[in-house]
Amino acid sequence: MAGAAPQEHTGKGGKKALDAELNLVPFIDLLSCCISFLLITAVWTQISGLQVASSGGPPDPQQKVENTIDVRLSLGDKGYQLSMAGANIDIPKLNGAFDRKGLQEKLKTLKTSLPDQTAITVQPEDSVAYADLVETVDTAMGEQLRNVTVAPAN
Repeated sequence: MAGAAPQEHTGKGGKKALDAELNLVPFIDLLSCCISFLLITAVWTQISGLQVASSGGPPDPQQKVENTIDVRLSLGDKGYQLSMAGANIDIPKLNGAFDRKGLQEKLKTLKTSLPDQTAITVQPEDSVAYADLVETVDTAMGEQLRNVTVAPAN
């Protein structure tokens, strides 16, 4: 039997010794498999992650560009609401789903009027599904708005 202590008698009544040697090779094999699995899957977490900023603190003053405005995109039960420079644009849902084409057209219009605009804040309500949030962020990034911040709805 592998890893078992040899049968030695101590001479006192023919009892076995209490010392035993453990075979650590299977344990080391298991750990090396786990480490290699974790290293391989660590790349997948970087690929599938969304790169968005959190709204935890004030923005860096060095990143302020003078030809930009504060753009907020709210997601709610009624659809999108795009707020910029004091104006609110409502994009209602179509057949119970968010109108991504309508949003894409409005963001394209925004981008043509302000080519330096790269920042947008997305504010989903609690009832919005995560898949809708991800598709909205993808739509914004597809329209060259690369600095996406996800913040809770007010």
